[in-house]
Amino acid sequence: MSVVKVSKNFQVTIPVEIRRKFQINEGEFVKIVYDENEKTVKIIKMNEKQ
Repeated sequence: MSVVKVSKNFQVTIPVEIRRKFQINEGEFVKIVYDENEKTVKIIKMNEKQ
């Protein structure tokens, strides 16, 4: 688990260990999904077909 800070522009940085594990690179898209029941946010790497 990592803790990140929200910037003044409401941006967060995905920690390097997660970027490496899921091979998320600059310019790629990720999907942000909010789970109302669990009150969590998930980051899902998009592939070229999505």
